[in-house]
Amino acid sequence: MEARRALNEYSDKKIYTLSQLGKSLKRTLEQVTHGRDLWFKAEIAKLSTSPSGHVYLELVEEHLGQRLAVMRGTLWKGQLAVVREALGEAADQILARGTEIVFRGKVNYHPVYGVSLVIEEIDVSAMIGEVERRKQATIATLKAQGTFELNRSLPLPRLMQRVALIGSPGTSGFRDFGMHLLRNEWGVGFDVEVFAATVQGKDAPPTLIDALSRAQAWQPDVVVMVRGGGSALDLDAFNDLDLCLAISQSTLPVFTGIGHETDLCVADLVAHKHFKTPTAVADDLVDRLVTERSHLAEWGLAVGQRAQHRLAWERTRMAKDLQTLVLQPRQLLAAEGVRLAHAREQLAVQAQQALAQQLQHIKHLATTVHTLQPENTLARGFAVARKDGQAIRDAEALAVNDTLSLQFHRGSADVTVTRVNSPSDE
Repeated sequence: MEARRALNEYSDKKIYTLSQLGKSLKRTLEQVTHGRDLWFKAEIAKLSTSPSGHVYLELVEEHLGQRLAVMRGTLWKGQLAVVREALGEAADQILARGTEIVFRGKVNYHPVYGVSLVIEEIDVSAMIGEVERRKQATIATLKAQGTFELNRSLPLPRLMQRVALIGSPGTSGFRDFGMHLLRNEWGVGFDVEVFAATVQGKDAPPTLIDALSRAQAWQPDVVVMVRGGGSALDLDAFNDLDLCLAISQSTLPVFTGIGHETDLCVADLVAHKHFKTPTAVADDLVDRLVTERSHLAEWGLAVGQRAQHRLAWERTRMAKDLQTLVLQPRQLLAAEGVRLAHAREQLAVQAQQALAQQLQHIKHLATTVHTLQPENTLARGFAVARKDGQAIRDAEALAVNDTLSLQFHRGSADVTVTRVNSPSDE
């Protein structure tokens, strides 16, 4: 009973084969597109060429690192030649992994290979317009954040010999920079450290940012970022917001030589200084170092001349001082000799005068002494009264009837005291 019920339910179901579904999808796509060519924008994630010459691509759409859609693309051999001729020299750069392309093509469905996009034309102008739009958006964001001119505000060292080089080793621009810098005609030396990075495609910005971070850790005088030229599409990596923000916020001055003659990348605009080619960056660094070396030579010459002038002046001054040291003692000795001779003369005169005065004084004293001699005194009529051989100077020492001896200038006499007059009686 249950088996019959299940058989009836199975017979009621509408079952499709895969080919029927495929045909239905193909009809639906044809009804939607009406077989017309449509314009698409996608990134080339993978690209391979078959032995027959057809190019097969894996086209993706991503947002913030997540894939939103994946679809196959086909560029038939016959159309490939037309597309490459239209793209010209940029064909190899455009038909490469990581390139975002704007193309015209048809939606094709194959029952075995599924949906694919058959590419008929790649519009370079539309791609360039998209690059310009992203470029202007990056500039606007940096200016709004106030970081657009940060790196240019950093001071440049006077001597820039320690150089951090960011680029892709082996490329022509990288080699040109190294040749012009390290083999310059002036023979000035540089210390260069290489920080390798990819310079094209979607992988370029993160590798350049990493290289810039490692370069700053090395602490050079300047960071140089080079690339050997290319089309506007090739250089689109240098318009990346994260990369340009890293350059503007670098703690060290960044020089760029991305190798273009006209349009500037945002990396050029936010760098401290930009140059048209890697060679021009190397020439500028050499010129700066040669100029500083010339200044140092001039300063050294000026210092040497000033030192020589100073030494000559000091020699002249020392000669004068030596002459003064030789002559001054002689002059002082001569002056002292004159002074001593004059003092000696004065001393002799003063001594003679003092001696004359002393002789005069002695003569006066001699006269006085002669005058005061007892004989001379007695000769003037004086007499010396003695009692018991002692000269009497005080009348109170006498008494009546005392016998005195009077000594005269000539002769003597004995007398008897008849009266004594004391001072109190007078």
